[in-house]
Amino acid sequence: MKTKGHIHKDYTQIADSFSKNFEELGEIGASLCVYHQNEKVIDIWGGYKDLEKNKKWDEDTVVPIFSTTKAIAASCVALCHSRELFDYKDYVCDYWPEFGSNNKEAITIEQLLQHRAGLSATDKKLDINSIKNRRQLHTLLAEQRPHWHPGDHQGYHVWNIGWYISSLLKRIDPKERFLKEFVEQEVLPNIEGEIRIGVDETYDWAKIATLKPFSKLKGLFSMPSRFVFEFFKPWSLSFRSMLNPSFVTNHSNFNKPEILQLEIGAGGGIANARGLASLMDSLTNESHPLCLKQDTFEYLTKYPKKPEKGWEDVVFKQDAFRFHAGFMKPSDKHDFSKSTKAFGGFGAGGSFVFNDPDNKLTIGYTMNHMASEMMNMKREVNIRDSVYKTIEPKLPKYAG
Repeated sequence: MKTKGHIHKDYTQIADSFSKNFEELGEIGASLCVYHQNEKVIDIWGGYKDLEKNKKWDEDTVVPIFSTTKAIAASCVALCHSRELFDYKDYVCDYWPEFGSNNKEAITIEQLLQHRAGLSATDKKLDINSIKNRRQLHTLLAEQRPHWHPGDHQGYHVWNIGWYISSLLKRIDPKERFLKEFVEQEVLPNIEGEIRIGVDETYDWAKIATLKPFSKLKGLFSMPSRFVFEFFKPWSLSFRSMLNPSFVTNHSNFNKPEILQLEIGAGGGIANARGLASLMDSLTNESHPLCLKQDTFEYLTKYPKKPEKGWEDVVFKQDAFRFHAGFMKPSDKHDFSKSTKAFGGFGAGGSFVFNDPDNKLTIGYTMNHMASEMMNMKREVNIRDSVYKTIEPKLPKYAG
């Protein structure tokens, strides 16, 4: 498979792995960007952005990235912390007084971003119109009662976390911007490539690659049985957390302009690998205007303490993921980095971005052929493995 873009001569093994995904694992279209020691060493793309394979994936092609969007949202929060606008230990209601109702007055920003606030599901059904009305939506979220005692458990705030972050940002940011506008005005002008959380009607829709969703049946078989059974119980916390709004049940809906125009900060972003990697690398690049101050960096790279009642996620029904400051952290089952300091985001289907500060490494990857695995998708594992094998000889010691 012929790819286009920039390949540093010492990192060709990574590009070879990217090409093999097309040849051996059914990749349709994808982009990959790698920074090492704050130098962009890989910035490549290939394949097709349409499923009929008539339109080639080009330098500016973007694609829906689902939960990798969470890393963008968390980065915006981190930038505000670096500007000394809040502390992660502060109570959410210190900035958002309405949030303090219904036994939420003691929830900290840290707990919320660690998915421990008990707010993974809303009691009211959401739809396109309710999401469009952002102020009304955020009032609904402020009134929501926790589904467990905050801090006791981790429970994946699948869709809600993005809206909670957006409302919190509006109250912390001196310019009172929601997440969409913060990304467009504070982040996008300072990075290479593109990331968006909600686009306007005038957006160039031809730039967006078409998703090929995975088979629902195959997806069910790839998940733990305890988790699968929850999808047959509409009253369960897992069902209400994962499948509200209902249009998320069909990933093809994220090919529709009316969905991509919504601000869905937990899973509705679009990006290319260059945009994702450029943002995440900038956070730890001392020469970059978005570089975080030392105390913010130290906080992000900490490993979270175990919740009061243990690591099993009450939404996922398994011990799989770790969250801190809104980012995903490595775990035994999702060991995307050998470094516990690493932080990033992974999305349904396989897109990902993470920063490994021990190795001064950032990897971003996007694709339109969605895989069914919840974690460790074969194509992205191939890329991660090739990256670490490539940089290992360049390090005095393999970080850990």
